[in-house]
Amino acid sequence: MFVGDQLLVVVGILDDVERQADLLNAIIVPDGLARDRLGLAAPATVLVDTQIGAAAQVGDQALIALDPNQPDRLEAQVPPEPARTKANVQADTQALFLVLGAVSLLVGALGIANVTLVSVLERVGEIGLRRSLGAARRHIAAQFLVESTALGMLGGVLGTSVGVIVVVAVSAAKSWTPVLDPWLPLVAPLAGAVVGLLAGLYPSWKAASVEPITALRQAV
Repeated sequence: MFVGDQLLVVVGILDDVERQADLLNAIIVPDGLARDRLGLAAPATVLVDTQIGAAAQVGDQALIALDPNQPDRLEAQVPPEPARTKANVQADTQALFLVLGAVSLLVGALGIANVTLVSVLERVGEIGLRRSLGAARRHIAAQFLVESTALGMLGGVLGTSVGVIVVVAVSAAKSWTPVLDPWLPLVAPLAGAVVGLLAGLYPSWKAASVEPITALRQAV
């Protein structure tokens, strides 16, 4: 093939350019040939392949090795350390899981609120009967708050159990060591109970505001 007016012999074709995609449109020639026939005074870029974790040390030493007299004229671009990259990826993953967890809690809270509100509408007769027998508004509100809180706690227990089982199963399949925070199985049900309590505030207020006479008339 011709490069300008120079005839060069192709001795091979790269089969993998995954780490250097711009080599797809490049022609690789030896340094001596480039100096003698193509007028290359000095390479503008030197690519050094290192072992994992050795990039920083090689980057410091490469400047002196390439130009011992004036190493300041060169610049080494060292990729980030694997530990730092891993930490950044882990932080992004945790942030993503936090967002997904918050969305799940919101969906769960809306579901509990909907179920509790439907229960209030279906039990108007029960509410009216209890009010007519002397139950105060706070008693009715407390009843539905307890129900929504118990529903949220049950969801927290089930979700924690499923999560622990999935982590252990995946770890066993991948031959990993599962790492679980000991406080997580205790905090998750409590968080579910709090979500259930907050979700049941409006339905419980709705139930407490039902008048006994109106409730009994609707029941009849």
